[in-house]
Amino acid sequence: MRKFVVGVASAFAVLTAGCATAPVAPTAPDAAPTVTLTTQKAITLPGTGGHGDVVVADPSAHAVYIAQSPDNNVVVIDTNTNTVKAVVPHVPSANGIAFTDPYVFVAEAPANAVAVIAKASWQVVATVPSGGKTPDALYYDAKDNSVFVANDDSNNMEAFSAAAPFTVQGTLMLQPSPAKTGPDLGTYSPTEDRIYQAVDNDVVVIDAKNRVIQKVIQLQLPNGTAAKDMYYEQAHHLLWIATSGPEVLAVDPDSGATVATVKTASGADQVAADPKRGLLFIGEGKAGAMGVIDMGTRRALANLKTEPDFHTQDSLPGTDLVYAYLNTSNVIDVDEIAIH
Repeated sequence: MRKFVVGVASAFAVLTAGCATAPVAPTAPDAAPTVTLTTQKAITLPGTGGHGDVVVADPSAHAVYIAQSPDNNVVVIDTNTNTVKAVVPHVPSANGIAFTDPYVFVAEAPANAVAVIAKASWQVVATVPSGGKTPDALYYDAKDNSVFVANDDSNNMEAFSAAAPFTVQGTLMLQPSPAKTGPDLGTYSPTEDRIYQAVDNDVVVIDAKNRVIQKVIQLQLPNGTAAKDMYYEQAHHLLWIATSGPEVLAVDPDSGATVATVKTASGADQVAADPKRGLLFIGEGKAGAMGVIDMGTRRALANLKTEPDFHTQDSLPGTDLVYAYLNTSNVIDVDEIAIH
């Protein structure tokens, strides 16, 4: 069992403008809490590993799904026993994952398709053309029982029914067009029925019901820096956006204004959240660390060392556990994150 303890002495500062009528004595910032990471179990995965695109927790199924890309597998972890429950083979370069009660949907990048896996058998029961080239991010819209897939190399998004026979419902071109690098990850907000999709250094805001672009938020990022995965925080109505640079942005999704910038150890890929504790977890690949951000105070709490090129993890709702894929070691760490 591994355990790390990290304390942060400085608080994230927010600058405001105003006029003072009298000198005010400076006050020390509130001491940041101590963050501890304890690895409850390291689950060795089959195959050789070497790269993993996403980790997705499915609490109602007591499962965690790992896109084990080089092995063309989707690995299913049983969260009751923290053991490998199933391995779904022949999913080419698995990356984006979404799920419903009966199915798991996985993007097959080189096949330009989405695999449909039945939870009852853990077998691929159908494939759906993605409507473009190199499918990546997937989102499930429960209101319309639809799945959305973003295609990197054709810069578009397709919607199809989440029920058999998985009928294609339409395709939407994304912006900007042409894109430099194309879509990356993003998030679906069920409370707003919106998809927030990263494209280059922009966020495309999509009305999921009507399948139209509502707006494009242009992020003020350094040249060469792109938007990555994101999380919509309902408590403060903020969109938390990881970037390929050493910063995470908190953006007002209505105005598009950046309300906070949190410095990180390196650029990040996948983000995950514990909304009950108001924590954001980010996979910092170059730093080989899991960043922990307090969304309430908008400050970085810790960078917890993992291993080089670690970049994907998800939080299991209702617990203090994060499932982190150490893709070089081909291991899933079950990490308990405690705040003191």
